[in-house]
Amino acid sequence: MNLRHLQAFVVLAEELNFSRAADRLHVAQPALSQQIRALETRMGTQLVDRGSRPLRLTEAGSYLCIEARQILASFDQAALGTREIGLGMRGWLGIGFTRSAMYSVLPPALKSFHRDYPKVELKLFEMLTEEQADALHDTRIHIGIGRQVPPITGCTTLPLLRERLMVALPPDHRLAGEKKIRITQLADTPLVLYPKHPNAQFSRFVESLYRNAGITPHIAHQAYEIQTAIALVAAGLGVTFVGESVARHGRSDVVYRRLSGPLASQTTTLSASFRTDDSSPHLHAFLACLSPVAKDLPQETPEL
Repeated sequence: MNLRHLQAFVVLAEELNFSRAADRLHVAQPALSQQIRALETRMGTQLVDRGSRPLRLTEAGSYLCIEARQILASFDQAALGTREIGLGMRGWLGIGFTRSAMYSVLPPALKSFHRDYPKVELKLFEMLTEEQADALHDTRIHIGIGRQVPPITGCTTLPLLRERLMVALPPDHRLAGEKKIRITQLADTPLVLYPKHPNAQFSRFVESLYRNAGITPHIAHQAYEIQTAIALVAAGLGVTFVGESVARHGRSDVVYRRLSGPLASQTTTLSASFRTDDSSPHLHAFLACLSPVAKDLPQETPEL
C-alpha cells in the first residue's frame, strides 16, 4: 500500500464513478482500476461494490475511507512542517546575548525575524560574552551576540557594530560639564568595572585604556552586568565605560561623555558568533536579519 493508492481510493469514494475519478486524478481508467484492485489485495477484502449502480463502498471500504482521509491529512501536515523547517520557517533558534546588545542590533533583528518566521520559536538567553562559547559548543544556542568577543574554536565571528567608548559619570562629577574627557583626568576617580568574570574581555579592555594612558585604575566596585554598573555610577560610587548605543538609551541620572586625546579613537565591538559547521536555516535566516540592522546603525567615525 502506498499513499497514491489511498489518494486514488478517496477520490473514487467521493465520485463513486471510475470515469470521473480517473479524470480528477489525471490517469487512465484502467490504471485507476488496477490501483484499487491492488489496494483491495493489500487490505485482504473488497472495498468497492462494482455490481451496484451507482457504485458504492462496502462497509470495509467506508471504514478505510475515513482512515485514509486522516492518513493523507497527517501526511500533508508532516510534509508542510518538513518543508517549513527546511526553509527555516518553523523550528527553534537559540540566541545568547549580552545585555548591551539590547540597546542596538538585537531588538530590530528580532522584530524582523519574527515577522518573517512567526512559527520559529525563539529561545533567548541573556548571558555574558564569556559564557557564550560553552553555550555554542554545547548546542544550547545557535548564535551568540557579545562584546569584545575572543576567538572561539570551531566558530565564526562576524562584527556587527563598532562604536565609540563613552564614559558614564554621575551628574555632579567635576568633569560632567566637559564635552570630552581624557583618561588621565579620571586617575583619581573610582572605577566601576564589569562584567565580573575571570575571563572578561571588556573589563580587560577598559583596564588597558588606563594602562595605555600611563595610569593605574582605582577599581572600587565590580558588577556582573551593565545595568548594575550604571546604577552604581548614578549612586555616585564611580565612573564606568559603555558603548555609544548604550549611552543613547541611558538613564537620566547619569551623563555620558566621549573620550579625547590619544585614546579618542578607541572603539568597542559587538559581534555575532556561531558554529562554523551549523547549517541550520533558522540561523542563516537570522544572520540575514542582523546584516541590514548592523548596516543601518551609526558606526564609529574618526575624529575631525
